[in-house]
Amino acid sequence: MVSQEGKSTQGGSGKISPEAIDTRKKILVIDDDPVTVKALTHSLNGRGFAVYSAKDGSEAIGVVRDENPDMLLVDVNFSSDDVFGAAGTWDGFQITRWLRYVSARKIPAIIISATNKEDYKKYAEKIGAETFMAKPLSNDILFQSIESALSRALLSN
Repeated sequence: MVSQEGKSTQGGSGKISPEAIDTRKKILVIDDDPVTVKALTHSLNGRGFAVYSAKDGSEAIGVVRDENPDMLLVDVNFSSDDVFGAAGTWDGFQITRWLRYVSARKIPAIIISATNKEDYKKYAEKIGAETFMAKPLSNDILFQSIESALSRALLSN
């Protein structure tokens, strides 16, 4: 799991200083490809987002519980996963459904994949994902999709 580096959380008084509170929107990138995670992290950090990552469903569940992200970017295909001892491979659709189930709210999700299948687009829509995007990702379109999804989520709360 990769987290955003942060500022010191305590001043001399032992209390959390106001400037140490991170008000950036949190995005969880769930992908088992370290190159994709690094590229997305760099791009998202550059746009002012706090970025967390998970390489599989098991890690993603922990990050959602600990960090309460505002948005998910989820790859479809994973090499293997072991969620709570249930050996088997979870794909990004299953991970997204589960994360939205364990969260107190329906976290907006964008599904991404190197495979641009029409079935993926339909299934992403069926599970309530904001959109499906094929890799390589266009940063402009990605950021438009993220901003749009975060705005809709804010209005629905």
